[in-house]
Amino acid sequence: MGTMGTSQEHDEMDECVQALARVHSFLHNELVEADADAIRVHLHACERCMENFEIETTITEMIVRSQPVQQAPAALAARIQTMRLTRR
Repeated sequence: MGTMGTSQEHDEMDECVQALARVHSFLHNELVEADADAIRVHLHACERCMENFEIETTITEMIVRSQPVQQAPAALAARIQTMRLTRR
């Protein structure tokens, strides 16, 4: 046997690489539903990727909690709304 794993192991590794490359987009709900479903299926089937996903989720939650909630000044919000209405 060679040093490479089986083709099934290689395919599974490719799936892991693809899932983890898009985990941030998945966390931020930036994927179309079909792609999000594919990642969900992979995460449920792959313990290693699920562990990485849980770590990324925790980090994302910590970042969100550490950022103060800010709102644009009323005058700026009004200008933006006016710009949006005039561009349509």
